Amino acid sequence: MLTLQNLSIRAGVKPLLDSATLTVHPGQKIGLIGQNGVGKTTLFKTILNEVPVESGHLGIPVNWLIGCVEQEVAKHDINALEYVTYGDTLYAEVTENVKQAESSNDNDALVKAYDALDKISGYMVPNKAKQLLYGLGFSDSDFSKNLSEFSGGWQVRLKLARALMQRADLLLLDEPTNHLDIEAVAWLEQWLKSYEGAVLIISHDRDFLDQVVQGIAHIHNQKIYYYSGNFAAFERQRNEQLMQQQALHDKQKQQMQHLKSFIERFKAKASKAKQAQSRVKALERMEEVAAVQAMNPFLFKFLSPDHQPDPMMTIQDLCFSYPDKKILDSVDLVLRAGDRIGLVGVNGSGKTTLLKQLVGELKPQSGKVIVSKGVKVGYFAQHQIDSLNFDQSPLQHMLAQENTPSDQEGRDFLGKFGFSNAQCLESIKSFSGGEKARLALALIVYQKPNLIILDEPTNHLDMETRDALDMAIQEFSGAVILVTHDKHLLASISDQFWWVHNGKVTLYNGDLDGYLQEQLKAIKAHQQEHKVTRPGQTKKELRQQNAQQRKAIEGKIKPYQKELKVIEKKMEKLQSDLAGYHLMMEDESLYDASNKGKLEECLKLQASCSQDLEDLEMRWLELEELIEEIKSESDV
Repeated sequence: MLTLQNLSIRAGVKPLLDSATLTVHPGQKIGLIGQNGVGKTTLFKTILNEVPVESGHLGIPVNWLIGCVEQEVAKHDINALEYVTYGDTLYAEVTENVKQAESSNDNDALVKAYDALDKISGYMVPNKAKQLLYGLGFSDSDFSKNLSEFSGGWQVRLKLARALMQRADLLLLDEPTNHLDIEAVAWLEQWLKSYEGAVLIISHDRDFLDQVVQGIAHIHNQKIYYYSGNFAAFERQRNEQLMQQQALHDKQKQQMQHLKSFIERFKAKASKAKQAQSRVKALERMEEVAAVQAMNPFLFKFLSPDHQPDPMMTIQDLCFSYPDKKILDSVDLVLRAGDRIGLVGVNGSGKTTLLKQLVGELKPQSGKVIVSKGVKVGYFAQHQIDSLNFDQSPLQHMLAQENTPSDQEGRDFLGKFGFSNAQCLESIKSFSGGEKARLALALIVYQKPNLIILDEPTNHLDMETRDALDMAIQEFSGAVILVTHDKHLLASISDQFWWVHNGKVTLYNGDLDGYLQEQLKAIKAHQQEHKVTRPGQTKKELRQQNAQQRKAIEGKIKPYQKELKVIEKKMEKLQSDLAGYHLMMEDESLYDASNKGKLEECLKLQASCSQDLEDLEMRWLELEELIEEIKSESDV
């Protein structure tokens, strides 16, 4: 196992960890979280022996192989499939031995090399690489392309695929979902769940962590605090700690009441559609961790629009093509005031191209986009931070806006986005990606738009800023169009989904989970079509093997269905109990000093009940997914 004992590390003169402790057991999957700049990536570099240990002990088993995503591609004159396949270094070594033996006509060496290849099941490695590439959104035609032919974002995917090919005992993943679309993120979740090695994951994507990890390592005040369970469990445990530490001070009580009233208002307006119910559930989770929300250093809001024309935008028979590909074909859409649109579709399907048509950066080749009078768009593009002037300060950026604020007004406004007085005057050249993204968001908020279009806004944002953005959009009364690989943000904000696929943009009649299940099935079907068998296996033997597998699989479904019914009854009981605890906590007298004991007992019972309910919900979802997967495999 990997052990950190009283570990201290620095970045230059800045101390990052001081006497920190953590243990990672074989097969354990842990999310490493903390605000930007606390030392998460530096800790990875320390584990990889790229940053020295200042004091303490870092213990790694001698026989452990540690895998990670390489920072730079060594050479670009290699095709994608070979690059990913050679991520399996053992296979790469044996394959090179085969090539050398063949070129030298050394039959003895060739026999030994093929024997070694068989021992490591080398014949399966290229197929495994193909499955990874399919899952991450690549097509057959991409396999033979040189790395130099791929854009930066797709090269990031190739480096991730190469890392996943490694026969690692411990896999280090730093923000693996960046540059992925939400469909590829869903596939990666499934892949990591079945991965047998240990994994340490740096991520600000709470839903991704919920699906993958069994523990959270939180870097805070130069220490590492370990919490068992997924990210939702961490938030509940952290919330309970803060509630007890702060004794429900006025800020927390005010935040809790604000969240409750907001959620009730939304419920009153929400339809029974699955999308609306997804938003209700996401907001209720915010209510459960109100104390954590209250500790967020960032709190901002989009200003109320002066006008809200309806409809805001009408798209008629829109067509657009690049020289080698038709992207949009006869698209007809209407955007109404107050719409909350989640734009979904795999990378390359045309989501960003559609957004550029809507904001006027690209002109339709035929058809038209009719923007109603009074529409004011706040547009956050994928590469928004590149449009900032890195030599200027945040305040200079503010003073360059329309309706120029005074110097003090600009500082006060930037303060809401976490910029101190000193930072307001600094050149942003030295700012982190997250700080630059926050500034870009601040400039959009200041424009007072009535339509917000966000294209992957979270790539550089830490969890606290994502939460603040989530809350700000929840309370925004204008329309929103959102593209993001952050499933939590997408589910909590969107009331409807526009699906971009095969040149069309259609309304998806279902919720986000349903959409992702369909995409995963499509990926799995494509992978099944391209599976290979062991050399020498006949079609008859393969059919017999499949028949036996189907029979075994069908027998698995029944017990899972029985367990589902039992879980559903238990969930009903817990939901009733939880409603009772929430009712008790609405009693103001419970927060009097004389009732401290009752409050603590109520909090413990409420936390325990929430944890039990969460565990059952997770098990229920696991069973549902398992049954669907079994049915898919057996074609029943």
